[in-house]
Amino acid sequence: MTDSVTRLPKPLLRVYLLPFSILVLLYLLVIGCGSAWLYLTARQAQTELITGNIVSTVSPFIQQLNEHYFVSKESNSPFVLSQHAKHLYKILPHLRQVSIRDRNHGYGVRLTSQQQLVDVELEPLATHSVLANNHQQLARQLHEQSSPLFFVDFVSTADDGDSILTTIAFERDGLLNQISHTLQSVIHSIIVFSVIGLLSLLVALGIAVYTGLSTQQMEATLQRIYHQAAMGKLSASLVHDLRNPLASIRANIKNLLITPDETSQIVDELDHDLLRMENKLSDFLTLTKPRNSGFEKTNIEQIVSDLVKKCEPVFQQKNISLSTQIDANIPEITAISDDVSNAVFNLLMNAGNHTPQRGHIWIHAHYDQNSVTIIVEDDGAGIDDALITKIFEPFFTTREQGHGLGLAIVKRTVKAHHGTIKAEHRQPSGARFFMTLPIHHEK
Repeated sequence: MTDSVTRLPKPLLRVYLLPFSILVLLYLLVIGCGSAWLYLTARQAQTELITGNIVSTVSPFIQQLNEHYFVSKESNSPFVLSQHAKHLYKILPHLRQVSIRDRNHGYGVRLTSQQQLVDVELEPLATHSVLANNHQQLARQLHEQSSPLFFVDFVSTADDGDSILTTIAFERDGLLNQISHTLQSVIHSIIVFSVIGLLSLLVALGIAVYTGLSTQQMEATLQRIYHQAAMGKLSASLVHDLRNPLASIRANIKNLLITPDETSQIVDELDHDLLRMENKLSDFLTLTKPRNSGFEKTNIEQIVSDLVKKCEPVFQQKNISLSTQIDANIPEITAISDDVSNAVFNLLMNAGNHTPQRGHIWIHAHYDQNSVTIIVEDDGAGIDDALITKIFEPFFTTREQGHGLGLAIVKRTVKAHHGTIKAEHRQPSGARFFMTLPIHHEK
């Protein structure tokens, strides 16, 4: 009882921990992929929001700048650019440079590390240069490019067909930090809900394991109660069955005093009654003794062969023929050899007890990948359908001289080996028993 509480049984390990481990791995995989997708989607949306805000904020400035530039580009273009750029630097915190270029001139206003605006002269616009960004590419370029500055280009066309490129440069790290700061709430939510989900799984696992352990303990308690009740029933049946030979022994002892000349016959009857009691008690002990040790490699073919030699002289007294059919190369099974031999012997003797003179008994041994099956059949009276479910109960018998423990011992032996035992009526007459034992026994 203590062992079942302190250690997690292997069945629980298979039933609960293994499926839950797979479930946790699937959960982590789904949450990981889902969180990555959610984060990238949120980052894309936030990036597009920031770049869209930049475009909407800068567009009016570009329009005004270009209008003044077209009018004064031969004279005071740097001054016009400087005056308009000051307003942009006030409303765009990460702005670092504003420049305007055509094929003849290039001017810019740059923010120094001392936070001062400086006018700079730039190279004119090359005729083969790519003049503008695609607005849909801005969000992707912000994360894919690695240069310190993030450039946003605007193109205007003068009346004479000349192209003017206005470039707004931002500090890339500043924009990325702004996006990351905005996404902190999303990241925290992902972490919190992931941890809550994982804790929920662990709590569910704990509840399941606790329920499994409680159920096992309850089943163990019920089994002990059932075992005690069964032992009480068996003991009561044993006492009842021992009354007859005890009464016979008592009567024979009195007869010794009354008819001393029949001493030899009375002693024989006493010996017979005592032998019946000894056999019944031996079978009772066999039925009740624990079967949890002594498992070893067992040769079924050898057991069947030995039992055939042992039973043939008994069957010959009733002119009963015994036929065998054993598969070649039957693998050894892990079993308690003596118990398996005793179980097969009980099946053979049960068949012999119900087979008439000049009858026939068959024993077969077959195997498949996981088990070995021993079949014992006879051409006797057979089994009434109403009794099929009762014949394996202790002390149930249809014979006057039977004590009803043979088939009960067979069933208990098979159960201890995690096998199965089945009986059926054989056509046209007789009974057939199937005893199946696993090749590998799990303790």
